[in-house]
Amino acid sequence: MPDYSSFGLEEKIAVVTGASQGIGRAIALGLAQAGAHLVLAKYPGPRMEEIQSLQSEIEQLGRKAIIVTTDVNKVEDCRALVERTVAEFGRIDILVNNASWTGTGDAIDVTEEEYDKTFDASVKSVFFASQAAARVMLPQGGGRIIHIGSNFGEVAFKKRAVYAAAKAAVHHMAKALSLEWAHQGVLVNTVAPCITETESRKNILERPGYKEWATQEMIPRGRWNQPDDLVGAVLFLSSKFADMIVGHTLMVDGGWTIH
Repeated sequence: MPDYSSFGLEEKIAVVTGASQGIGRAIALGLAQAGAHLVLAKYPGPRMEEIQSLQSEIEQLGRKAIIVTTDVNKVEDCRALVERTVAEFGRIDILVNNASWTGTGDAIDVTEEEYDKTFDASVKSVFFASQAAARVMLPQGGGRIIHIGSNFGEVAFKKRAVYAAAKAAVHHMAKALSLEWAHQGVLVNTVAPCITETESRKNILERPGYKEWATQEMIPRGRWNQPDDLVGAVLFLSSKFADMIVGHTLMVDGGWTIH
């Protein structure tokens, strides 16, 4: 198990949305390994066994973990998530806005339903979860809010026009919120990965020629992300070492955006 004790997150209270799999799961587990207690937000519906397994892993580390069923598309659910956190732990120190949704296809074919679903899950949810958390963090004297963005929020990409626009909004939102909240100790930043090997991305990664194109032409590092590659960036931005990092987008993209 990695030694994350130097990040100084012992006994911190962290909320992670979209925590059942992929990037969210890795971040939640990393925060627990660093000493934090977790609130795991899970979209209503099937596959509860995945987040229950994560809860068990966290508890085996000696940390507390609760699961809160949350549809981040609904403002009342975002607020209820924070209310449950405060009721259980008395505070909230870290919010990781990881939950998102995207479709892939030509811009000419995007429907209003697909557009709204992407922006609701990827932008609206981030704003209102951040607002709810800040209403607790500001009176308590500080906290950290970390959005999971995307390299496509910085560079354009075919067939991802709506998603790219949504993630660009998320990146800029961190800056705007920071202008209002940083002087009271609530720091908002973004971690922006390139494509990451998760269950939901396998259909893209397994396309003929994709690996060669991505790893030889687009990513100087020579490989795409694994979920664990995002953990260090989130822990850093959650820690005392990032006290003067405000409204920043930290690229974890293997160099994709330096082209």
